Amino acid sequence: MPGEDTATVHEIERQIALKENEINTLLGRNPGPIARTSTLLAQEMPVEIPSGLPSTLLERRPDVRAAEQQVRVANAEIGVAIGDFFPRIGLTAIYGGTSTDLDKLLKSEANVWSAAATAAGPLFTGGRLTGRRRQATAAFEEAKLSYQQTALSAFREVSDALISHRRYNDERVEQSQAVGAGREAVELATVRYREGKASYYEVLEAQQQLFPAENTLSRIEVARRLAVIQLYKALGGGWNTLDGQSLLTPAKTVK
Repeated sequence: MPGEDTATVHEIERQIALKENEINTLLGRNPGPIARTSTLLAQEMPVEIPSGLPSTLLERRPDVRAAEQQVRVANAEIGVAIGDFFPRIGLTAIYGGTSTDLDKLLKSEANVWSAAATAAGPLFTGGRLTGRRRQATAAFEEAKLSYQQTALSAFREVSDALISHRRYNDERVEQSQAVGAGREAVELATVRYREGKASYYEVLEAQQQLFPAENTLSRIEVARRLAVIQLYKALGGGWNTLDGQSLLTPAKTVK
């Protein structure tokens, strides 16, 4: 229905204006429109997610660092480097997917720290570290468990973002094909109309099938980009290493 389509356009325009005001506020600017050089679907992702991201990136997260300090305060005489507690595993595999180590850590029914230790890190509990923890106070035990849960939540957030990004990438490829087919249908219907072989109703019908497909593709692209932002946040500030070295790689154009 024309009325429904018009109402949809007005609602989308309203949401755009509100989002522009929100962005300007975050940037310390007055509310107003934001200039654009191209449409969302014409823009390319600036980077792709590198493979082999180390779990040490997560140690920069404010929540992980705060939990680490709580452990230090709870037992200043602990005598063990808190950094040794953090599992040393790879986070991403080829094409930015979740690594085998991360999958094992999150899916294992055993103690997650033992699972992580099989990859590269020492046991958080057990063996030499357990012996040195026998005199720990209740406050330290509470802080330790909080640290474990915080770290596990960090791994989970990274995994969620990587899974979402991969799924949205797959959806984008499929939906792009649907949009391409829809645009060809509109072009063909337009040619047939100009040559007098079809009525304009055929053009309108092709457009009515194309526009929802383009709208769906736009929503998928937004979700794909938000997944990258979520990963950036989950890693504690992107994929720069602790010494500031960047692991960014140029993005590949998806045709």
